[in-house]
Amino acid sequence: MKVAGYAAAFVGGVIVCYLLLSLGVVDKLDGIPGTQEEPALSLPTYLSFVSVMMTAVTVVLAAVAIFIGIVAAFTFRELSEKAEMAAQKRADEALSDDVIKARIDEIAFRNKRPPTMDELEEGFDPTDTGER
Repeated sequence: MKVAGYAAAFVGGVIVCYLLLSLGVVDKLDGIPGTQEEPALSLPTYLSFVSVMMTAVTVVLAAVAIFIGIVAAFTFRELSEKAEMAAQKRADEALSDDVIKARIDEIAFRNKRPPTMDELEEGFDPTDTGER
C-alpha cells in the first residue's frame, strides 16, 4: 500500500511539474525571463496555477480510483474462492452419513414416545377400586 502511495505522489508531482513548465508559470529552467511584466502576469499566472493544481488533483484521484478498482477485482476473486471452499466444507459436513442418520431418526421417531408407567401407579385413577 505504501508503494501505491509513493507511486501516486510521484506521478502527481511529475504531472504538476510538467503542467507548470508547459504553461509558463515556472520559468526557471531556460533562464530567459518571461515576456510579460509582473502586473499583467499576476492574474493569468494565478489562474494557470489554479488550473494546474486542479488538473493534478483530478489525475491523482483518477489514479487512486483505478488502483482501488484493481485491488477490488483481486479481492472479490479471493472472497468468492473462500466462500466456495466454505460452502463445500459445510455441504460435506451436512451430507455426512452420521448427520443424515440422526436427521432420519429425529423425523421418524419424533412422535413415538416410550410408554409411560403412570397407569400402573395406585393414585393414577381415583375411581379405581383395584378389582380386576
